Amino acid sequence: MKKSVLLILVLILLVVVFVTQDHFCSPSSGPMDDSQSLKLLQLKRTQLELAKSRGEHQRALALKKEGLISEQDYVTKETAYLQAQVSYQEALIRFLGSEGRIAVLSAVKAQEPSGRKSVVVTLSYSSRELMELKKLNIEAQEVFPLDYLKEVKDVYVSLKSNGEIISEPYQIKIPVLSLEKPARVSFLLLKDVEKLEVSVSSAAQNEVTALYLQKGVSVNMVTVNSAQFSQEADLEGEATYDLSLEKFSGEGNVFKLETLNLPPQISAEFVDPKTQARLFQIKFTEGVTSMNLSLRLYLPKSSDDQVKIDRPLEFSVLVLDQAQAARVEEMKGRGKPLSQEDLSSLKAGVVKLELIPRGVGKLEIEAANLYHEIKKGEEVAFKFKTRNGGTRRLNNLRFWFDLPLNWQARVEPEGISALDPGQEALLSVRLVPPSDVTVGDYEPKLKSEGDSDKRHLEGEEKIVRVHISERVSLWGIGFLVLLLGGVLTGIVVFGLRLTRR
Repeated sequence: MKKSVLLILVLILLVVVFVTQDHFCSPSSGPMDDSQSLKLLQLKRTQLELAKSRGEHQRALALKKEGLISEQDYVTKETAYLQAQVSYQEALIRFLGSEGRIAVLSAVKAQEPSGRKSVVVTLSYSSRELMELKKLNIEAQEVFPLDYLKEVKDVYVSLKSNGEIISEPYQIKIPVLSLEKPARVSFLLLKDVEKLEVSVSSAAQNEVTALYLQKGVSVNMVTVNSAQFSQEADLEGEATYDLSLEKFSGEGNVFKLETLNLPPQISAEFVDPKTQARLFQIKFTEGVTSMNLSLRLYLPKSSDDQVKIDRPLEFSVLVLDQAQAARVEEMKGRGKPLSQEDLSSLKAGVVKLELIPRGVGKLEIEAANLYHEIKKGEEVAFKFKTRNGGTRRLNNLRFWFDLPLNWQARVEPEGISALDPGQEALLSVRLVPPSDVTVGDYEPKLKSEGDSDKRHLEGEEKIVRVHISERVSLWGIGFLVLLLGGVLTGIVVFGLRLTRR
């Protein structure tokens, strides 16, 4: 009895183990069904079953032709073969459940000969599942053609920054992107950036990839550009150009800064806008591919044959490696200005800039004496000289006073229509205080203005200091003198009488 019970328990245990094993290992149920490895094993299993059914079907077909098998047996074999095909197709579809992916392999930024920036984007279409099938020699063409998975049609690519398209053209269409065959598309940038988003859109995928742009290193150069490529500056003034540098180099990191074709009267210096340090060379440290600099030009006080007013001066800024700098020195040794062909042959970073020297009028006022002492009831009269100490004609000169309350002023002449550089003019001034003016110090202010080359100019303000004192009467002074004389006489007489006693 005990043996029979023990046997029954053993049988129950075996059944439980079998059911549990079937539950966890069956590819049609359980959490492990989603694993691609299990799907691949199931696909291989159904492929073997398909090959077995195909062989049995072919043998049954040969026997049927010879009349050695019944129609019913042949139909059974054919049905089993068709069911094996269906199982294999089902397992294949489950394994290929995910679509292939279009990846951005690279985005390389370069500078065109025209100076514009371009970006070449390389895309690749890949399918991990198809590659796995190829590795395991699983062929499915006869039961489930996979050609449609080996290419993607109508792929659209565009470049964006902060959600806005910054490329020309705005969008490029790739008619067919084949499996594992990279395709390249080229854009011109409408906006110069260091990083952007590559938008890839197709029927199977719509994805945006944010990335930093790689730099083309086919040419060892640092590009240089300036938004303020043409500027005006007054003589004895300065002009500042903001320069943006970008490294397209896989070799040296140290580059020399140089200006070409500037007259010697104009001095130049390169400055770091953050530290204000003056630079002669720059160095790109590891990971740094761009920087900003300032070029300052200091103009001479006067014009000459080389620096002419309103005549544009064209010059160039170069960023050179050691070999290019040596070639420039060699070219300078010829004693001639470097031509555009010379600059192009350097294959260096070059930007052409323009400077237009402008003359400016300078309104100067000179007076021999700006301090005056008067008495109540008197006026102030003096002369002053005005001069154009600049380099351009002054027009519509006007002079006036900022006066204390109730004062009056008159300047003759009231205005001057024109004053050429270096020319002088003499003017007269009358300042009339009010009749009830109090004793004290007053400061009328002489002001002037004019225009030069359609620009308004104001002259230096001059302060005239006026001291006003009381007017003294002559009768009063005489009376005081007589009174003082009488007092002194009395003192003398009184003193003599005292001595006689």
